[in-house]
Amino acid sequence: MLTAEPKTLYLFNPEHDYALANNSEHFVPLQSAVQFARDCAPFVRYLADSDNVLLFNPYDPQPSDLSAIGEVEIHPWGWDRLMRRQLRAAGLREALLPTDSQLDSLRRLAHRQITIPAMDFLRQQCPYLPLPATARLLTHIDEVGTFIADQKDCIFKSPYSGNGRGNLYAHGEFSPTLRRQCAGVLRRQGALLAEPLYEVVQDFAMEFVTTPQEVRFAGYSLFHTQHYGYAGNELRSDADIVRILSQWLNPSTLSSIQEALTSFIRHHIQPHYHSCVGVDMFVYEADGYKLNPMVEINLRMTMGMAAHILYERFVHPDSTGLMRIEYRPKRGAMLQYVQQQPPMTCEEGRWREGFLALTPVNEETQYCVIVTVGR
Repeated sequence: MLTAEPKTLYLFNPEHDYALANNSEHFVPLQSAVQFARDCAPFVRYLADSDNVLLFNPYDPQPSDLSAIGEVEIHPWGWDRLMRRQLRAAGLREALLPTDSQLDSLRRLAHRQITIPAMDFLRQQCPYLPLPATARLLTHIDEVGTFIADQKDCIFKSPYSGNGRGNLYAHGEFSPTLRRQCAGVLRRQGALLAEPLYEVVQDFAMEFVTTPQEVRFAGYSLFHTQHYGYAGNELRSDADIVRILSQWLNPSTLSSIQEALTSFIRHHIQPHYHSCVGVDMFVYEADGYKLNPMVEINLRMTMGMAAHILYERFVHPDSTGLMRIEYRPKRGAMLQYVQQQPPMTCEEGRWREGFLALTPVNEETQYCVIVTVGR
């Protein structure tokens, strides 16, 4: 129960990447995305820096009436036209919502082609690092075929997508299916980002926060992928993550990239956007271990930032853990799964060992954000 008017309003809109691609306030998300948002909306309460917050879930059968709220700081997973319409429909004052111009600027910056000037900037700032080739922006289907002929194994990324979604892969052959898929993205979004495929050793990210006053490096996140999709984030300290990455990279390399990225964000992103910035990277093997520091830039809250916050606030310093999304579509299966897990134990007010569902679970639940913690 709120004892005073909330200072912050938190929203979980995991359909953000799709809504950004569509760019219409009347966009209708896939039912799976709606189910995910409905099931996991309370998860963002763990990310709030105060107890005096209000959660808003537009897919709740009885969403909150926001018409009586005065000044409030809004924290969506990501800003897009659909989210603005949903808040407007709930009665939130227009003065608290982003303008068309602000949303246009955000969408322009969120286009994956921002990785091109960003990588060029890193190359200029760190000429002593063996950085991979900059991604190429393709706008015609024939360019896709030429790129495959040149590179053999390659990846094509949709301009607006995230967490591995929207990626297409080629292994030396421009098949009719791949041609049709690439043509569809070019028709809908106007471009594809093309890169060689690398032998990835470890995925990770650098997380930043922009405000009108500063660009702050928030920390690292270490994550895993499976079948080219998101599989979970480790709950570890920044020092522990740097220690792991030091198996393959000199820590000075990470420091140089962090400093250069801070400068790039300050000049190109901070003037237009104030929230979380996640820069995905990976270590890859090619005549030794090397760094690709510019996989994508996410202008939204990320699972990596969420994992960083969870570790800092809740995990015991002598423990580590994993945060992931569990999906069980059969009715009652999620509830049964959760009830079979060992409960979380706490020490000194922090998670020490066990299992915890970060979102409520009932017979209808299909998605759940969970953490497992151990010594």
